[in-house]
Amino acid sequence: MTAKKKYTDYESALERLETITDDLENGEKSLEDSITLYTEGLEIAKFCNGKLEEAEKKVKIITEENGELLETNFDSEGN
Repeated sequence: MTAKKKYTDYESALERLETITDDLENGEKSLEDSITLYTEGLEIAKFCNGKLEEAEKKVKIITEENGELLETNFDSEGN
């Protein structure tokens, strides 16, 4: 098994998560390896979710109202 790696960016973490998914779906890993991969996948998914939440907080929506540009925070539930 590969040693656990701390990911610093979303793209590389997502790429690893896709590899883990493929490995688990092909069914050729042992039970122990599958559990290890599954656990790593959960950790990576949590990391990716955190990165998405960070990005969401940074996103601003710029709208024009009465000829003036307004900047508002992104609201994932409403916008």
